Amino acid sequence: MAGIGFELRKLVEKRSVSGFLGASLAGVFIVAGPWLISTASVAAVQRLPSLAGGPDALAFTGAMVWAFALSIGLGTGPLYAYSRLVADLIYERKRGEAGTALAKSAAAFGLASLAAGAALSLLLIRDCPHAALFRASFAALLGALGALWLAMMTVTVLRRFGRILAAYAAGMGLLVLLAATWGPRYGAAGGIAALAAGYGLTATLLIVAALRALGTSPFPRLRLAYLSYARRYRNLVLAGAAYAAGTWADKAILWALRGEASPGTAFYLFPPYDLAFFYANLSLIPGLVFFTLATETDFHLDLMRFLVFLSRRRQPEVEAARHRLAWNARRSLGAQFFFQAGVALLILLLAAPLAGLVGVETGTFALLTLAGVFQLSLLAALNMLFYMELYRDSAWVGAAFLILNLGLSLAAGLGAPLPEGLAFLLSCALASAFALALVQRGLGRLDRIIYLRASGEEFGR
Repeated sequence: MAGIGFELRKLVEKRSVSGFLGASLAGVFIVAGPWLISTASVAAVQRLPSLAGGPDALAFTGAMVWAFALSIGLGTGPLYAYSRLVADLIYERKRGEAGTALAKSAAAFGLASLAAGAALSLLLIRDCPHAALFRASFAALLGALGALWLAMMTVTVLRRFGRILAAYAAGMGLLVLLAATWGPRYGAAGGIAALAAGYGLTATLLIVAALRALGTSPFPRLRLAYLSYARRYRNLVLAGAAYAAGTWADKAILWALRGEASPGTAFYLFPPYDLAFFYANLSLIPGLVFFTLATETDFHLDLMRFLVFLSRRRQPEVEAARHRLAWNARRSLGAQFFFQAGVALLILLLAAPLAGLVGVETGTFALLTLAGVFQLSLLAALNMLFYMELYRDSAWVGAAFLILNLGLSLAAGLGAPLPEGLAFLLSCALASAFALALVQRGLGRLDRIIYLRASGEEFGR
């Protein structure tokens, strides 16, 4: 991600309104394109006369939310192994092989997600209007999302971010056109089909653009290479899978204990909480753009300077460089925290009218908005652990987040006096504190870690 961050920073540094707006807009879609489209879709369905308030609205929202939850929950771990493989290939200047890995992996992830969606649709969609189309649309949406997540892992090789915006614009245009045609005719099934088509077009355009940037060359043992990476970096895979599962744990508990589904489907939701989470999490987008433009790029530059000192300077200079790296990392994380806290404070001041506008409970919306401050700190700390290749530590962080959110949410669901949203807030706060402590520990001994790895020991991985 640091690559695209540097390109966006160049626009900001032009000190022009057009440069700032261009960087901000591109950053928003790079960090949250599918998320924005899905939230806009939910908001539109709530207000369309043909769907709002009826079973079709609940069926559409349920199918979309479950597709996201399943694709993220099942796909994040394998995608992290893919990301590490492609990053290494690009670093080794094997861009053609990275392109081949992208093309083959996109096909494999897309088809695997499509097959999983087809199997799950038989269990989740039973006797409802246009059931056959609904099943096919749900499977297609899972397939499109599988390809899209993989495309977003690779899209940072693009330096012309206009292509990213164009891909999203084309996908959104197709989505709107098909939803206007198929939604009134086929209800929820038509809406999900339109969503699948829009995401599928965006994924295809992003993959094509990335392939043009990378090129292709023969990579005959891709599957063996991928399996080798998945084994070697199993803690990275576990970290991604645990964090993704932890993000959805509180929702899953509420679905199981208090959920409702539209007739003929098993897409259980708890709309008062799910909608509040969907809208409150939009507050993360400014912070994620800040992370891409500032926090990550600054840490990347500081880490590269430290590595240069480590290989060329004497021990006292190396120690001084390590202390500067640790101080700059704390400063960057602090700036990230206070930036997101400022965004959250602004939203909290307007919480009552905003919650009323989108139809959610003010208290839950406020708690989830506050949780976003700590969730972003957690994400930033995890990324720094990834940069230092402390994958074992990151796996412990992911596991702690999952266990905390599961345990607190289950306690709340069984009657503990915890308001909705507080379990997620506490989980994010405690997990982020744990992650930040591990980041500081890693920075404090980074030179020793690198020396151990240079001698052949897989320390921390």
